[in-house]
Amino acid sequence: MPRLTRLVLTIAAALLLAPAGASAQGLKSDNVTVVGKLADSVGAISARFSPDGDTMYVSSATGLGIYDITAPESPQLLSRLPLPHFENEDVDVGRDTVVITNDPSFTAVGMIYLIDVSDPAAPAVRSTLPTSLVGLADGDTGNGHIANCIAGCDYLYTTGTAEGLAIYDIRDLANPRFVKTFQIPGNGFTHDVHVDSQGIAWVTGEDGTFGFDTADPLNPQLVLRSDENVTNTGGGLPGDDGSGPLDFLHHNMLRLSDDTVAVTEEDYLKPGCDGQGSLQTWQITDERNSDGSQKLKMLDLWTTELNELATQVGRSPATINCSAHWFDESGGLLAQGWYDQGVRFLDVSQPGEIRQVGFYATGGTFWGAYFAPTDPEHEIVYALDVASGVDVLRIDRSGAMPAVRKAASSTDLRRARSAFAPHTRWGLVCQLPSAGVGSAVSGVTGQSR
Repeated sequence: MPRLTRLVLTIAAALLLAPAGASAQGLKSDNVTVVGKLADSVGAISARFSPDGDTMYVSSATGLGIYDITAPESPQLLSRLPLPHFENEDVDVGRDTVVITNDPSFTAVGMIYLIDVSDPAAPAVRSTLPTSLVGLADGDTGNGHIANCIAGCDYLYTTGTAEGLAIYDIRDLANPRFVKTFQIPGNGFTHDVHVDSQGIAWVTGEDGTFGFDTADPLNPQLVLRSDENVTNTGGGLPGDDGSGPLDFLHHNMLRLSDDTVAVTEEDYLKPGCDGQGSLQTWQITDERNSDGSQKLKMLDLWTTELNELATQVGRSPATINCSAHWFDESGGLLAQGWYDQGVRFLDVSQPGEIRQVGFYATGGTFWGAYFAPTDPEHEIVYALDVASGVDVLRIDRSGAMPAVRKAASSTDLRRARSAFAPHTRWGLVCQLPSAGVGSAVSGVTGQSR
């Protein structure tokens, strides 16, 4: 079965099996508070914020929801644009335009929607562009799983097949056009593109994580790459038994500092969550891969516990789907959606020693978690439960990461280092050892509701 087909079927099954009435109550550490639920947000898949941070765009299976988040604890729905599509895991925005894709692997007809959001209360489709391409291997119909802005949203890169990247010119928003495909080293299968603050476009996929200089958006130049010896066919690091750093694909990433990045490895193809996906930290080194790119080496890997699902008494046992998914990071604290394992808060201020410092888990399926950019305390998090909608959470950073919380600026926040000590308030959290590469660190114990 083609790799993309397996991906599609597994994601669709996870969505269908997720309990529609999932409760906002669940197992959580007592430094996490449930503040509320966003109106009209069932089916939420991904979110993105406006450049000024005051507006949040939520893409769901039924369309686009736009929220005023100037009061981060109580987002207000401004508008909704019905637009049935699937699945657009990483909605993007630029030049008063929200970019949404319909994955052609679901309908055989892919589509890019460019939505005018210059008036957030009245979004409107500005233009559309089919993305289906014929004649590709394994029956794939072309990229379109995700579309990401490049060069200030003058261009788009789309991902989702072994063709690598498809490049679109959208400088004329009313008349977008396909330019060409661009092959990625290895088998070429891509998943997401993220442009960091230094202008590097990071492409994640089946062969790892690649960093491209996009000074020429039509001809990106490879400058950084995760260790080429760590592949999804095994090799390079411990864990080749099915719990390694690249068993399926690198899903998404963010730069944590000048020399470290965090990466999700999505992996849900093994029954019973054996070999589930992980959150990883990688260091940018001075070493080189054989293609001349600067090499990234993995520092640490963190996965959730398995005992609840293994005994079929934990949350959402019908799906037994534990993989890590989309995350956000603020000042060394990372918030990550983890499918049927809730939202996990991880201290990555010391990238070689990832430590869980909070959690929130319900019967829902969490596709992502994002810090509210309008919250000066960096404690409000929007947790995207595809089953019941977006939960608004607060994580108390004062006990979890005191040094990080007191840092004065975003630069200081990213470089802050906090001394973590076990705290009696997290009675349901196991002692967290200094985990090395390839080890699974425990979090929640086997207790469940």
